[in-house]
Amino acid sequence: MKPERSTIAMWLVLLAVAFFVIYPLFMLAFGSFKGGPPGTEGDFSFQGYIRAYSSVETYQALWTTFWLSLVRLVLALTLALFLAWVVARTDTPFRTGLEVMIWLQIFLPLLPRVVAWALLAAPEHGFLNKAIASFLPIDRSVFDIYSYGGIIWVSIFPWSTVLFMLITPALRGMDASLEESSRMSGASNRTTFVRITLPLLAPAILGAAMLGLVGLMESFEPELFLGYGKGIYVYTTRVWWLLGVTPGDFPQAMALSTVFLALVFGLIFLQWRLLSGRQHVTITGRGFASRPVRLGKWRYVTLSAVLLYFVVGTLLPLLTLVMGSMMKLWGIWVTDPFTLRHWARTLGDPRFVPALKNTLLLGLGTATAGMIFYSLVSYIITKTKFAGRKALDFVSWLPWGVPGLVLALGLLWAFVGGIPVFSLLSGSLWVLMMAFLIRSTPMGVRVMNGAMVQLGNELEESSRTLGASWTVTFRKIVAPLLSPAFVSAWIIVFLLAVRDLVTVVFLYTPKSRVLSTMMYEHWFAGEYERANVIGLIMAALLITLAVTARIIGARREIPA
Repeated sequence: MKPERSTIAMWLVLLAVAFFVIYPLFMLAFGSFKGGPPGTEGDFSFQGYIRAYSSVETYQALWTTFWLSLVRLVLALTLALFLAWVVARTDTPFRTGLEVMIWLQIFLPLLPRVVAWALLAAPEHGFLNKAIASFLPIDRSVFDIYSYGGIIWVSIFPWSTVLFMLITPALRGMDASLEESSRMSGASNRTTFVRITLPLLAPAILGAAMLGLVGLMESFEPELFLGYGKGIYVYTTRVWWLLGVTPGDFPQAMALSTVFLALVFGLIFLQWRLLSGRQHVTITGRGFASRPVRLGKWRYVTLSAVLLYFVVGTLLPLLTLVMGSMMKLWGIWVTDPFTLRHWARTLGDPRFVPALKNTLLLGLGTATAGMIFYSLVSYIITKTKFAGRKALDFVSWLPWGVPGLVLALGLLWAFVGGIPVFSLLSGSLWVLMMAFLIRSTPMGVRVMNGAMVQLGNELEESSRTLGASWTVTFRKIVAPLLSPAFVSAWIIVFLLAVRDLVTVVFLYTPKSRVLSTMMYEHWFAGEYERANVIGLIMAALLITLAVTARIIGARREIPA
């Protein structure tokens, strides 16, 4: 009996996802045993591993990566829990507006944020240090952004927002009667939060923490811009240095990345083991309630705390970028310090328009093609009886645990030293798009899964009963109902493609230059003012997208 065309199509989707996710990782492992860069001849050996793990610098970088990531995770997670509790579980005024302010944090790209804080807290010439020195008789700088403390400070704001986004839905979905019972028994708000709320949130907190730890371990921009010049090396900057020396030590860099990937997958496996077999049911059919905690006068304290978070984390860096982009000399006050010369030079740079065009093409292409494909994958997983749907679901999860730098190195080998036909695409915008399509697969598929499972099968069955084909049913019935989730996920995928640097830093060429890499080039050329200009353009582009997302979200809301 011949299989149906739909079954063949679903197997082809599974094979396509498995190939594009697993092939770069296989090529990464392959490259770790080769004695040269991608596309060159070389014997197989263990020299890359021997050089990597006989070096003291490797262990120092890995240890720094781990403890620095752990410290940042604890701080960001603590801040995220507080913000989520204020927005989701208290009677703090203007909670809807506060949530929008917190969300805006993620639309300010990390690279411009790093540049802004460098201008604010650089030793001697930083705005904050100069302001303090003008009021207090001190002969040294109070703040030094080029330090471990600076890296931690810059990182906790964006990551607290990411963790906030992951934890808030769980807090909103928790039955408030559990907390009320605790308070009626005489427990304080603090005791209730520690003994009732936190344990019930354990799955959401642990999942968010693991995601945050993996993301912080692959962090690149703060460590490179703020730590590399001061001798602070982590895994990503160690690999960046290995590939940047002449000649580049590809085997050692690949060996380091392969073991790091194994470590990341080990953390994910640990998460699965910790959560397996546990039940944390908080929503039942017995009088579910979601009433806010009454804080009394303390609600104005929580309001002030969230507003301070917004001012320090978003508004201050954004205003600093604006000011820094118009300074004659970056970070130095002179008579008549402002000029528009840097804007004119940047906008008139022959590289700018192609970079802006590539950025928009990369974002639009990745988001559109990706969401169409992710929707198809999600449909197969949730709405069909395809025998390989569990395997498809598992493979679609794999990129979640692949650091961007590791994926980039795997793709570098795949497109240069792998299948010959792929070498034709090497260095093109298609390679960057492929990298982001793979990286965004878990998020895109998960978002669409949540929307798919809410659709009753009877909608499609009624359409098919009336004679409509699957294509017509999907286009006229399923797609319109999925459009809100589709658009929201499209915006997030666009955001990831436009703001990310670590994924593209080893893959781009002059013809595939985007705004993030152009800012990177200006910074290392000492053109800090022009880096500010590019950062501000990126921020304006993505904040405009945030406003668009809010408008779309408002249209989705159903009036009470």
